[in-house]
Amino acid sequence: MPTILDGAAVAKKLQSELKARVDALYLEYVFPVLATIRVGEDPAAVSYETGMLKAAKATGVRVRRYILPADVTTEDLTELIRGINADMLISGLLLLRPLPDHVDEDAVTALIAPEKDVDCANLHDLPYYVPCTAEACMELLRRYEIPVEGKRAVVLGRSRTAGLPAAKLLLEANATVTVCHSRTADLAAVAREGDILLAALGRRGMIGVDFIKPGAVVLDVGIHRDLESGKLCGDVDSDAVAPLASALTPVPGGVGAVTSTILMRHVIDGAEQSARRAARDLAAGVPGTKG
Repeated sequence: MPTILDGAAVAKKLQSELKARVDALYLEYVFPVLATIRVGEDPAAVSYETGMLKAAKATGVRVRRYILPADVTTEDLTELIRGINADMLISGLLLLRPLPDHVDEDAVTALIAPEKDVDCANLHDLPYYVPCTAEACMELLRRYEIPVEGKRAVVLGRSRTAGLPAAKLLLEANATVTVCHSRTADLAAVAREGDILLAALGRRGMIGVDFIKPGAVVLDVGIHRDLESGKLCGDVDSDAVAPLASALTPVPGGVGAVTSTILMRHVIDGAEQSARRAARDLAAGVPGTKG
């Protein structure tokens, strides 16, 4: 049987480490604050918000919630985002999605200040953070001490929130990386070359035994609800794949369990960076800093 990469356990340990960083910031009167915006009552947005609030409580990050009606205008949402951008007490902004069809999502996400875009909503400009899902995959590999350097990694999916940034992180860790997509010829044969297989195609249960190299580490980024049982499941047919894999992330309780805690790490990073900037400005006698 494979090693189960327990995302909930990893998240708990990471939360404890982050809480220590937050406690240290509190001693300096620096308070990491995450602003969240939810429009309407979309079940996916509500579910993600629930997980995020648990991670925030565990780490000590403060949350300022904005819940807007489903018929909010793009203009009103734009005004709120600009106000949060200008608020120096807020370290990060999470815009929960999906948004209603009448809201211009590209327009509003493009307004989020890069240094506060902790969830990487603006995919056109990401100078500060790596998308949380991709970073969660690497966190699991690190915590379980799974070697990456010199390994062949195959990433199934090229989304800008999971597949592509995960491929970049694997390259930076000195893996040899192949990125596949729905039009890759003989997809299963390419997948079988992977010592590490990251499934992010967004197709429920698509990855079966014909995709798996014996002994492969399998990271399942997909999350779906089974239409018959109502249970959550991933891109990987885990029951079929388990006898071949050396390590496997469950769904739920795998990559997704770590993602919300990575979001908190970004908020804390932002608060620490702001505190350092303020200290430098104070030392330099910049007008407007407190002395």
